[in-house]
Amino acid sequence: MEKDNQEIINELKKLNKKIDQITNNNRFFVYNTNPAKFGFFNFLGGTFHALGTIFGTVIVASVVVYLFSQFNITKSISNWIKTTLNQVDFTKISAPEMKQIENVENKIISPTPTIEQLN
Repeated sequence: MEKDNQEIINELKKLNKKIDQITNNNRFFVYNTNPAKFGFFNFLGGTFHALGTIFGTVIVASVVVYLFSQFNITKSISNWIKTTLNQVDFTKISAPEMKQIENVENKIISPTPTIEQLN
């Protein structure tokens, strides 16, 4: 019984080595046979991946735009703006006094400030 188990283990080890050889050889086989062909197929794969991404994005965006066009969002936005403006009390909001505006406009900003500007 022990001898049979040992033979099975040895056979499994041999099979694992063979499988490793097959997978490793095939991994580099494609590149080593013709590097230009390998590069060309990688280029084609990247190109089709990019095109698929673009087309998928266009389709999803067009569906989203279509769905939003079916809803009348402008009415709800305009109603929200109206209610927000009605809630604001414009009497409490006042423009700055003219003196403050004149003081800001009369200041001369130069690269090197004069003594008068510093005071």
